[in-house]
Amino acid sequence: MSTVSIFSAMHNLAISFFAPNIDHWCSRPQEYQNMSVDQWKNFTIPLIKDDNGKTSFSKCQMFSFPLLNFTNNKTNIIDCPSWEYEDSFFVSTIVSKWNLVCDKEWAISMSQSAFMGGYMTAVMVFGQLSDRIGRRPVIVIAVTIFLLSGITCLFAANFMMFAILRFFISFGVSGIGGTAFVLLMEAVGPEFRSFFGVAFNFGWALGYIILPGLAWLIRDWYYLQVAITVPCFSLLLFWWYVPESPRWLVASRRFEEAESVISCAAHKNNLSEVDAKTALHQIMDDIQKEEGHQQKKRATVFDLLKTPCMRRKTLNLFFCWFVNSFIYFGLSLNTNDLGGNSFINFFIAGAVEFPAYVFAIGIIKWFGRRIPQTALMIAGGLSCLLTIPFTHELLWLRIILAMIGKFCITASFGIVYVFSAEIFPTVVRNVGVGSSSTCARVGSMIAPFVKELGRATHKDLPFAVFGTISIVSGLMVLWLPETHKKILPDTLEEGEVFGLKGSCLHNSPSRVDVQDETTRTEDDYI
Repeated sequence: MSTVSIFSAMHNLAISFFAPNIDHWCSRPQEYQNMSVDQWKNFTIPLIKDDNGKTSFSKCQMFSFPLLNFTNNKTNIIDCPSWEYEDSFFVSTIVSKWNLVCDKEWAISMSQSAFMGGYMTAVMVFGQLSDRIGRRPVIVIAVTIFLLSGITCLFAANFMMFAILRFFISFGVSGIGGTAFVLLMEAVGPEFRSFFGVAFNFGWALGYIILPGLAWLIRDWYYLQVAITVPCFSLLLFWWYVPESPRWLVASRRFEEAESVISCAAHKNNLSEVDAKTALHQIMDDIQKEEGHQQKKRATVFDLLKTPCMRRKTLNLFFCWFVNSFIYFGLSLNTNDLGGNSFINFFIAGAVEFPAYVFAIGIIKWFGRRIPQTALMIAGGLSCLLTIPFTHELLWLRIILAMIGKFCITASFGIVYVFSAEIFPTVVRNVGVGSSSTCARVGSMIAPFVKELGRATHKDLPFAVFGTISIVSGLMVLWLPETHKKILPDTLEEGEVFGLKGSCLHNSPSRVDVQDETTRTEDDYI
C-alpha cells in the first residue's frame, strides 16, 4: 500500500517539475541568431512593471520592427509569434515543448485539474467493479491502465493528448491505491487498522520528498516521466504475492479459497489452525450481518440532508473536506511561487508531512477531534495570511510560515477522515465518507487554477484565499459535536440528536460511555 502511495505522490505532483517557472521571451528571427539574448531584449522587448513596481522585460510581447532597421522603431507592440526559453538548468519541459506560456499558461492548470478528475472517476468506477469481480483482478486492471498510460504519455504528439493520458494515469493509480487500501483493511485485524490506516500516508510523504531529488538530477520532463514510471512495473507483483480479500471471498461464497487464504495467513503469523478457522467463522458472521443490513433500504447521500441537524453537520463536513483538499494541493503545487530554491521548498513541504501525521495521531488521542481540527485549520490559515507581508523582505520567514501552514493542513486532513467517520451514523457511514471524499476531489480539481487567479490579479491572492477559507472552515468546525470517547450513532435518528445537549442519546441508560472507543469505531466504519 505504501509503495502505491509513493508512486501516486510522484505522478500527482510531477507537474511542478514538468512545468516549472522558467524564463522566456520573444524569440529571435533567423536573421538575428548571432545577436546575444541581452542585446535582443534591450532592442526589442518592452519593459513592464509588476504589482510591486519592479521593472522587467515582457515575456509575451515585443516591439514590431522592419527587419533592416528595427532599432529605431519602438512604437508598435505585438504579441510574440514564438518564444525562446531559459535552458541553463531545465533541459526540457512541457512548457518549452508545447509553448504553454502567456495566453496558453492556463493549460498547465487544466492538465492538473484533469489529473485530479481521474482520481474522482476512479473512486466511482473501481469501487463498484472490485465488489463485483474481486480486489486482486481490479488491482491488476488498474495497474495495466496506469502503466500503459504512463508509457504512452512519453510519446504524446500534442498537449491535449498529454493531458488526457495524465487523466488515465491518475485513474489507474487511484484504482490501485483505493482497492489496495480496502483489501488491506479487510485483511488485517481491528487492532492493527488504526496503525495501517495512517501508516500508508507515509508512503505518499516519501514519494513527495524523493521527487524533487529526481527532478534535480534529471532536469528533463521526458526522462523524469521515465524515472517515475518504470519502477511502477513492480506493482505487477501484486498478482503473485498479494492474496484476495478473505472477506470478499466469503461474501462471494468462495469458502474454500477463503479458508486457504486464512490458513496461509495463520501459518505466516505462527497461529494455529483453530485460530484460522475461528477467524474465518467470524468473517462469515460479519458478512451475514452486513447482508442483513443491505437487505434494508440502501441509504443515499440524500438521507444525510433530510433533517436539519444532520444536514447542518453534513454540509459542514463537506466544506471542511473541500477546504482541506483545496489548500493542501494549492500549497503543494505552488511551492515554486514562494521564492528561493524551489527544490528545497518542495522537499521541505514533503518532509513536514511525516511529523504532521505523527502529531495528528497523538493530538486526537489526548485532545479529541473537534478542538484540534479547529486549532489546526485556524493556525494554518493564519500562517498563510502572514506570508503576504513578507513577499520580498525576510524571504526565509515567508517560507517558514508557508511550511507551518502546510504542516497544519496536512495534520488537519488526517484528522478529518476519523472525525467524519465518527459523526456519520453507521447506516450512512460509507455514503457520508464517500461523499465527503468527492467534495475533497472537487477542491483538488479547483486548486491548480488558484495560481492563474494570482497571476491575473495579485500574486499574493492565493495565500489570502487559502488563509481566509481555512479560518472560516476552522471556526465552523466548532459547530460539530465532539466524538472522542463517545458512543457513536448507529441510526439516522441517533445521528440527528448526536451532540445535542440534553439529548436522549446521551441520557439513555442503554448507551453507556466507555473509556476509549477508538478501536470499536474504526472497526465499524472501515
